[in-house]
Amino acid sequence: MAPKSIGKTDLSALPIARGRFEQEQVSAYLAQIFDAQELAAMSQARVDRRMVFGINPYYHALACGSGLRDASGNELLPEMPQSQAILALVLPRLAETENLAGEPDPSNQMRYTPSGSLAGKLLHKYDEIVLGHAAIACSAHCRYCYRADLFNRTTGKGWIRPEELRDYVITHNGELARQGELDPATGRRRFPVREVLLSGGDPMVMGNAKLYCYLEACGQAGVNMVRIGTKELAFRPQRFDQELIRMLCLFHERWPDVHLNIVSHFSHPDEFLERSMDGSYIARCHHYKWLAPVQCAAKALLSLNFVSIDNQTPIIRKVNDDADALRLLHQELRQAGIRSKYVLQCRHMKGYRAFAVPLEQAWAIHNRAMQGLSDAARSRFVMSTEDGKIEVLGMTGGHQEDSETDNTCLPAGRDLIFFKIYRSPSRDDNQGEMLIACRNPKAFWLSDYEDRFIHDGRSGGAARLQALLGSRSPSERYGNVA
Repeated sequence: MAPKSIGKTDLSALPIARGRFEQEQVSAYLAQIFDAQELAAMSQARVDRRMVFGINPYYHALACGSGLRDASGNELLPEMPQSQAILALVLPRLAETENLAGEPDPSNQMRYTPSGSLAGKLLHKYDEIVLGHAAIACSAHCRYCYRADLFNRTTGKGWIRPEELRDYVITHNGELARQGELDPATGRRRFPVREVLLSGGDPMVMGNAKLYCYLEACGQAGVNMVRIGTKELAFRPQRFDQELIRMLCLFHERWPDVHLNIVSHFSHPDEFLERSMDGSYIARCHHYKWLAPVQCAAKALLSLNFVSIDNQTPIIRKVNDDADALRLLHQELRQAGIRSKYVLQCRHMKGYRAFAVPLEQAWAIHNRAMQGLSDAARSRFVMSTEDGKIEVLGMTGGHQEDSETDNTCLPAGRDLIFFKIYRSPSRDDNQGEMLIACRNPKAFWLSDYEDRFIHDGRSGGAARLQALLGSRSPSERYGNVA
């Protein structure tokens, strides 16, 4: 189902469209894009029950190419061609509910939340960092968002107050210090919380006063770094104005030893590069012309010596499943001083089949995208799983994105895929361990390899490897894999 052509629209009085399909603003908005039969099919399939629709005027104008001016008549966005990538990011798809396989709580995040009054409000998966749900709203809604359960209130997640977040960190670090930074059950070394990740939702939808309360709470908790996970640099870059900069400077004056790390979520170059009417990016000396609101926001943040920006994005079907677009994303972000940290496999949330690219294909896309990039511009391709961040290191055999290799049987399959536990949860002691499996071109997630592992470093890997392979020679095991 493809959206019909969207004409130039007067956005001066267009409110934010958010909610179920039957809401007047949403139905009027989507009627500009889909025909009545398509909308009826999506309503009948309850696509909006999986995730509500949401978009704001800026991102609408960016997607549709209609141009946008502020209240004073100043141009925010020029007229440009429609961006199919951005439209695919926010527009509902009928396929979202054709297959609802997936996890209600992706990566079993609730396993890492405290019990009692803080349950679902914060996640403490890794020793050194705590994630707090500071907001339960975004300026627009990515259809592939793995936090749909937070918006839909289906798994018990909710928002945390600043003082709750502060007190948790202080109490946890104090108790850990009394234990000599050792786990009383295992004797293993544990590390204090040094970072807080403000997430949601998007913390940048909050006003400056409320955001400052969270920053102040983090400073009082004694952490070294506060991260803010946000897509507002793409959704609403005007949010990063001088009033915000002044507030951040005020915070820095009070807590000069706390670094602020903005974790941005640019998914495609169309979100920050200006395009000519033929659809091409506008070349400059050694890079391309940025959209003025995004460039101003990034420069304002990076002018502060206590602020850095890292970017991460999943690979999403019809959005950025293209090596050239992904390479340009990395290249231009690095040019602007933004580091590409992770490219992620689409989470295994309900309805993921409408958005995810098979894992081995996604790895091949990322691998090709890294060609021609220096080390400073590259990223890691990872899965954020219940067992930690799992990096996909590589594969034997062909690396083509349309590979049909099917290694169903162990150990008959020739070609292998290699994973590494890049970050291990605090309950485990397996960081750096390897996972090796026979390839599966139909796999979307780590669980799709469970019957193919020949070495599983998560637990009992060595014993399982010996049991599977016995004393056979490498050529007998792998069929003379090159």
